[in-house]
Amino acid sequence: MKETILLDDFQKKAIEYGLKGYSVIVSAPTGAGKTLIAEHIIDACLKDNKGVIYTAPIKALSNQKFRDFSKKYTNKVGIVTGDVSINPDAPLIIMTTEIFRNAILTSPARFNNKMWVIFDEIHYLDDIERGTVWEETIILLPKHMHLLALSATLPNIDEFIQWLKSVHTHPIKKVVEKKRPVPLTFRYQCNDNFFFTYKELKRSKSLSKHYSNNNYHIKPNKLSSLVVHLKSKNLLPCIYFSFSRRRCEILAHQMHGFNLLESKEKDRVVELFSKLTETFDVTDTTHINFLYPLIKKGIGYHHAGLLPPLKEIIERLFTTGLLKLIFTTETFALGINMPAKTVVFDTLYKYYGRTSRYLKVRDFYQMAGRAGRRGIDSKGFVYIRVDPARIDTNKLENIIYGEYEPIVSQLRSCYATILNLYNIMQEKLYDIYPRSFLFKQTNYFKKKEALNLLKRKVALLKEMKYIVNGGISWKAELASRVYSFELQVGELYEKGIFDSLDELSFFVVICALVYEPRKGEKRPKLTKKTKRLKKEFKYFMKGIHKVERRFHIYPLSKSFSFNLAEASCAWYEGISFYKLNKLCATDEGEIVRYFRMAIQVLREMSLSPTITSSLKSRVYRCLKRVNRDVINAENQLTTDINLPISP
Repeated sequence: MKETILLDDFQKKAIEYGLKGYSVIVSAPTGAGKTLIAEHIIDACLKDNKGVIYTAPIKALSNQKFRDFSKKYTNKVGIVTGDVSINPDAPLIIMTTEIFRNAILTSPARFNNKMWVIFDEIHYLDDIERGTVWEETIILLPKHMHLLALSATLPNIDEFIQWLKSVHTHPIKKVVEKKRPVPLTFRYQCNDNFFFTYKELKRSKSLSKHYSNNNYHIKPNKLSSLVVHLKSKNLLPCIYFSFSRRRCEILAHQMHGFNLLESKEKDRVVELFSKLTETFDVTDTTHINFLYPLIKKGIGYHHAGLLPPLKEIIERLFTTGLLKLIFTTETFALGINMPAKTVVFDTLYKYYGRTSRYLKVRDFYQMAGRAGRRGIDSKGFVYIRVDPARIDTNKLENIIYGEYEPIVSQLRSCYATILNLYNIMQEKLYDIYPRSFLFKQTNYFKKKEALNLLKRKVALLKEMKYIVNGGISWKAELASRVYSFELQVGELYEKGIFDSLDELSFFVVICALVYEPRKGEKRPKLTKKTKRLKKEFKYFMKGIHKVERRFHIYPLSKSFSFNLAEASCAWYEGISFYKLNKLCATDEGEIVRYFRMAIQVLREMSLSPTITSSLKSRVYRCLKRVNRDVINAENQLTTDINLPISP
């Protein structure tokens, strides 16, 4: 850390606690500077030749930390995220929390020389789909390791710490900072007018029921009005959050008539964009044709459907200040250090897993917190676009002025975790669950329900011969490595189905295993061979689901989805990536994501000592054929590290 950087009191306090040997929980607003605390702990560890694990909730954040730390701690940083493994024995290892949890269970000795684990975004423990991973990791954390947990505001931090003290061996200190270094100012666009306070908005006719019921003419909120306003008030650069990929693109294309750059800036952004697209070899992606005219005007869009290298290019351009306006989904807000002067919300309504609902207060401020650049801006500006006919004013007020939601346990262990624990503890496995945050938070009936679910899962694993004679079976050893797809892989291997498939079909089946269709996704045309595979695997999954229903285990194990089948066939046979979009309706970024997930499953399978040498050889040959070009995540990351960011 450079000596010229002045630390705030909460940062000094957290660092002091850490250096004195305490574990530390830090709760502070987005943009307050929590990462500086982590860097001081890392500095001290590396100076004393002690190792550190840095965990992050998403791969994009893991990659960013690897890039940042690699520049700061030359030759001392590694990364392991499932589809990437670079310098895995380095003193500072960046990991996704899932990979760290898995490694604690399967090879805990590898962490003997790691003294600290840093949990970035620890409030992810509340995530419905993945929160269980954080809770399990904390429960299973090696006793010698200290923890530094970084989070946005945690209203129930005392409850959380009381639980931590019951499962963690080191004394714990909390540090809470409520003040933002750059305060937020909220403004509203409604009826195509601008309101500078919530009171002003509420007093206006715009939100009245009479107005909304068409007694008055409602003017739509024009994007052009908003951008003219932001530019005239010198409120750029701006991050505009929308919760739909297509909506991000549509909004960006509505900006074709605007130019937000000076002549010299335009020349520079064109030069840098051309250089980066050539370096990352993404000049053939269809998005280039849409993005290039926008980039020249200081405008861009960013979402999970873009190729990972192209998302990286957009992020780089934004950090240089050459992109003045970016339309993006909410993943841009999660930990990635991309602040702006202004944040805009297209709506306050988004899709949460299975249903649409108003934003959580925590999620709103995670995104709003990107407004205001520390050391540059005295204020951060947050604009909310309000449609009076579609918004509940009480909900709007609660999101802006309400309390953050407390974090709630989402513990729901998967089969792999249970198998790994059973392999170590046998029937004492049940002793772990009274130590969970779930047991701390819930009433007697919910505790009993959670324990009964665990017992039903163990009973199923015993009936299906994954647990035998007080230990785990040979097929369970394989299944215990393949998180989220345990029964599918275990049964396919036991029944000899993997051996009966030709190599191309083997890859198609693995892709179908990991693929999750998006809501309303258009189904592609399938060949007769793929239709036959689809029918066979539908019947195969009926057998697994029948057993799970009998044991009352929900949600059921994931079924196979063959939407990517023709694309995965073509990729295996060597087609250029940029021709794949003709074979499926899936976005390029999604194709990359699922191919990389398939590669991760193949790698996990290859690590099992129980698979036959012939299957292991097949896995290796498959990996060699498919982990190439833009799919190869390590190539992207190592290329990225060697590129300077120049303004």
